[in-house]
Amino acid sequence: MSKMYFYTETAFHHQGDMAFMKGLIDASKSSGANGVKFQVMTRTSDFISTKHKAFKDLDSYCFDIKQWHEIFAYTKNAELDIIIMPLNTEAFELLNSFDVKYLDIHSVSFYDNVLLKNIKNSKKEIILGVGGRTLNEIEEKINFFGDKLKVLMVGFQSFPSKLEDVKIGKIAFLKSKFPNLHIGYADHSAFDNIYAITSNEYASILGATIFEKHITTNEGVERVDYSAAVSSDKMREIIEKVNFINEYVNTDYDTSFEFTTAETIYRERQLRCVVKKDLKAGTIFNEDMILLKLIDDQIDAFSNINDLIGKTLLHDMTEDSVIKIQNVI
Repeated sequence: MSKMYFYTETAFHHQGDMAFMKGLIDASKSSGANGVKFQVMTRTSDFISTKHKAFKDLDSYCFDIKQWHEIFAYTKNAELDIIIMPLNTEAFELLNSFDVKYLDIHSVSFYDNVLLKNIKNSKKEIILGVGGRTLNEIEEKINFFGDKLKVLMVGFQSFPSKLEDVKIGKIAFLKSKFPNLHIGYADHSAFDNIYAITSNEYASILGATIFEKHITTNEGVERVDYSAAVSSDKMREIIEKVNFINEYVNTDYDTSFEFTTAETIYRERQLRCVVKKDLKAGTIFNEDMILLKLIDDQIDAFSNINDLIGKTLLHDMTEDSVIKIQNVI
């Protein structure tokens, strides 16, 4: 059975506030997540045009390399994995100082060949977001990255995303099509929508084993990416429910027929063999002498008439008496 892996997404929700960023890391730790994902952009002009209407805002949110060192050290001290979504090439300098679990490729960077070559040359394991991508595009990237590509991540951000637009059922298709890859689910349902939790349950049933969710310390308070960001309590609920499904719903062949105590008790309530009429010791059982009926004492009682055919009765028995192992040769 595959082990589930959960990480939170910080994106630009921090808005350049170091204390707030550390609060997101603390919330991630509190939720029980395995790691935290960071969108690392050290020079805004490397990623976005100076003519873009959001340039000034994004520039004010931008941490420099020294600050990212502080953030990553804080993350490692919290015993959380680091997942980096590099948005410019300078971000790769951080790989020299920190152990990074995954490099994640933003959909907008799908054809940024310079960035993609740096990701490939890093030798780090890769998450590829496949929201809005064709099967041919996905296969091309699988061929390009080779065995360093580990995860295909279904889902996309549309502030917030509607589940009917995500087409979450493609998880099952991708799992079948690419059995050697993990299939993940990045949920961007609205924080106050029921699907913010239940879509992750659906994804796990469909075969997803890696889960991403935006996290916040102030659920519902307006700031960058707040629409899909959930509290640590809600993230913990997602983790608990997905793990329950993995343990008790998504059973594999080896465990499907291992009976729990409750199922064993249920099984033992089956009808048992009783004698159809009074019988004398020495009688050899045939099918006409036995009936199946519900009885009180199930211990050591026969449940299959065929197991008694041809066996010899050791003691006299009266009609409707249960036939036990100790009653026959």
